[in-house]
Amino acid sequence: MEKKTENWRSPSLGKDMELTVYGKSGTPIIGLPTRGASCHQWEEFGMVDAISYQLDNEFNQLFCLSSIDKEGFLNDDAMPSQRIIRQQQYEAYIVEEVVPYILEENNIDFIIIAGIDLGGCHALTTALKHPQAFGKAIGMSGIYDIKPFMDGFYDDDVYYNNPMDFVPNMNKQSLLERVRDIDFRLVSYEADERKEDTLRMSNVMRMKFIEHDLDIWGETGDEWELWPQMLKTHVI
Repeated sequence: MEKKTENWRSPSLGKDMELTVYGKSGTPIIGLPTRGASCHQWEEFGMVDAISYQLDNEFNQLFCLSSIDKEGFLNDDAMPSQRIIRQQQYEAYIVEEVVPYILEENNIDFIIIAGIDLGGCHALTTALKHPQAFGKAIGMSGIYDIKPFMDGFYDDDVYYNNPMDFVPNMNKQSLLERVRDIDFRLVSYEADERKEDTLRMSNVMRMKFIEHDLDIWGETGDEWELWPQMLKTHVI
């Protein structure tokens, strides 16, 4: 399949960011890695290969991004208030830079955003806050409560970036209508230490009548054997 790597100086993050593009055309997918990983992770661990048929046949085009979690949620050298600001800057990078780049490269404006672990949190949160930009959001083994990364710190920035907290209070009907148009997929497996986050997030979304597909796999095995198959199942 066709593959290329793009780099640009991100105004949102103030640093050079790299992304990898797989395929020529088709419904675009933004792929977000596990915590702190690079845009090469999905290829290295079989995620790209799992959807190679879709990519080779131009049903999908995949845009893999790098994480900045080591500068954000995982940065113990930064104050919690600085960590959440860095996460907001990453969200701006996705919405204000990556999405416009995709729309220039691809003539399909139905964008899927998918992520694993903290990448699942970023995928879901970004879609919930910017529903005009996305048609589907897939969280695989997602962590949907960011408070454990905040060392007890809590303010409005944490609230508005924590889907467990802000979704129950989403009351603006115009926003809810757009959110309800998104095809949400919350995916986990029985032995997943993050399964409870997936179940809790599902309950929160159900309370707001946000339709979604909750899919808890009964299979056991290595997570990097399961996640590629989850992606293949839910991209289609």
